[in-house]
Amino acid sequence: MTDLLYRGRELTLAVLVVVCLVGIIAVGVFAADVDDATPAPEPFDSVTTLGLSQEDLRDAEHDELSVPRVQVFYSQYEYVIGYYGVEQAVTTLDQPEHEQQFGYPLVVYVSNYAGTTTELTDEGYLTTETSVGWVDASDAYFVVGSEARTPAGDTVVPFSSDAAATEFVDEHGGEIVDWTELRTRSFDVDTADTVRDRVAEQRSQADGRVTAVEPLLDREPVRTVEGDETVQGTIDAAPAGSTVEIPPGTYRETLRIDEPITLRGENATLRGDGEGNVIEVRADDVAIEGVHVDGVGNQTRDPDAVTETGDEADWDANIESGYGHGDAGIHVVDATGVYVTNVSIETPANGVLLRDAPDAVVDDITVDGSEEWRDGFMGVMSMRSPGVVQNSTFDGGRDGVYLHRSPETVIRDNEFHDNRFGVHLMHTSDSVIADNHARGQELAGLTIMTNPTHNAIVGNDVREAAHGILPAGSQSYIADNVVVDNGHGITTSADQSLYEENVVYDNGVGFRTGSILASNRVVHNDIVANDQHVDANIGPLRIWTFDGQGNYWDGAYGAESGGVLDRSYSPTDPVQGQLHQTDGTLTLAESPAARGLSELRGTTPGLRSGSVVDTAPLAEPVNPDRLAELDGAQRSEYDEDGGDTS
Repeated sequence: MTDLLYRGRELTLAVLVVVCLVGIIAVGVFAADVDDATPAPEPFDSVTTLGLSQEDLRDAEHDELSVPRVQVFYSQYEYVIGYYGVEQAVTTLDQPEHEQQFGYPLVVYVSNYAGTTTELTDEGYLTTETSVGWVDASDAYFVVGSEARTPAGDTVVPFSSDAAATEFVDEHGGEIVDWTELRTRSFDVDTADTVRDRVAEQRSQADGRVTAVEPLLDREPVRTVEGDETVQGTIDAAPAGSTVEIPPGTYRETLRIDEPITLRGENATLRGDGEGNVIEVRADDVAIEGVHVDGVGNQTRDPDAVTETGDEADWDANIESGYGHGDAGIHVVDATGVYVTNVSIETPANGVLLRDAPDAVVDDITVDGSEEWRDGFMGVMSMRSPGVVQNSTFDGGRDGVYLHRSPETVIRDNEFHDNRFGVHLMHTSDSVIADNHARGQELAGLTIMTNPTHNAIVGNDVREAAHGILPAGSQSYIADNVVVDNGHGITTSADQSLYEENVVYDNGVGFRTGSILASNRVVHNDIVANDQHVDANIGPLRIWTFDGQGNYWDGAYGAESGGVLDRSYSPTDPVQGQLHQTDGTLTLAESPAARGLSELRGTTPGLRSGSVVDTAPLAEPVNPDRLAELDGAQRSEYDEDGGDTS
């Protein structure tokens, strides 16, 4: 009762503040001065950018490639937004709700290739020996359909003069259009919808990778370790393409496999001496099945590596030496098509380390890492090794699965317990994290860093972590996940991404807006029973509605019409955001002052910062069965604690 009275006083105070604000703003809105001066272009490294992954941008800069750029000054957004690729900017400007969130473009500047020495590489990439300036888009001439491209695909090349554009067309093809005509064109630009549409294909490709390695388990002839033979001696004597079978027992050896063979055990333990790797693989098409591995060394980096400081190349070298050269139960280097299955590993460092080992499949393994994550390392450490990790369990250690520059990897149907991160991606694009269960991660269940693109996080169940799903980058697809009992459920820090059909339930904060850009689509999610539905501290107004439909919120109210409610809902509003928590809030939310501020917030730029509005909340849950199951589990837990659910 005391808590309710306290919250009631808070809400009453909020409404009093609302009354004051409405009065102040009603006077100030019409008195504001408008600066009619057109702003000059900004240095591009000082603006907020979209359109290329950090990896593609790094490669472009390394190869001294030129990428056409755009910068837009918006009427209702304090930051300048830059786009890599004119086609990316045009596509973004035409998206629904874009103008409602950012306002209209005050001025658009594009790269000016007139007066430069512009050439195309054999791959069609632009290069120029002179600096590229800026031109107002309305004064520019755009070459479309030429041979020019960027790491993201075909590109539009702008010029400040018709003569320069014509010269480029004569040499590289294409046609010339103005800004008005360009805005009517559509471009084949990858979006989060593209990522969604190819998840099924990526699952199928992962199935193909698994199918490709399964015959390795059926190799003949079979040579069995016998008598006083060592396992290593038997491996050395086995012909390529054969199987070495290890009978039950404990074998105190470290092994090296230099030929394409299959190593199979039955209740067999391979025990190292506590230094270095236990099994070293240096050949293609090796399979390891049915063994238990322990006695792994505790080095998590190359002890002889020199830590560099400075630019990104130095940083990447540090990651190479620090993450890719530690000890492991199974250490695979410069080998393709390796298959590790039905293996258990106890390790103070890595379980399976893959370095330059593409098309590897890790299936049905168990890795027991350190109880304190700071003392251990990765269950699977994959560096430049696209592949499949599936059906496995990772207990303890630093990260369950860590990917570094390993695009097009599929991580699916795994269990992660008590790690720092369950899954951790760095510089890794075009991958799928699907149908995993993560519990008790210290920092995050699933996280993506370093701004990659086109990743999919789908069908996962993440609970009891500081952060449930913490993605970065752009043009990713985060969908159909169940995120329960985390400090923060899902952070929308991946720009130009699609968050849909997630169940965000009973978290401290359901969604956290982690980007200053309002470029994401957040729709058809069930957002229920969180202490705070949304935390939005930075950025402009975000409209979490698309094509006339938004999300399901407990706390949203109104008459139903066509599956949606007839009034908008703002989870960041000081009154509406408490509707699911406090009795009596509905009366306060209906007060003229509160409704006036809510309406004003949607139209006044000064009140847009840090706000989320759903203009068409759903009247019914998207995932009613899942919510019913979660509600039932919560009631059962309440009963066990002696609560009264009557």
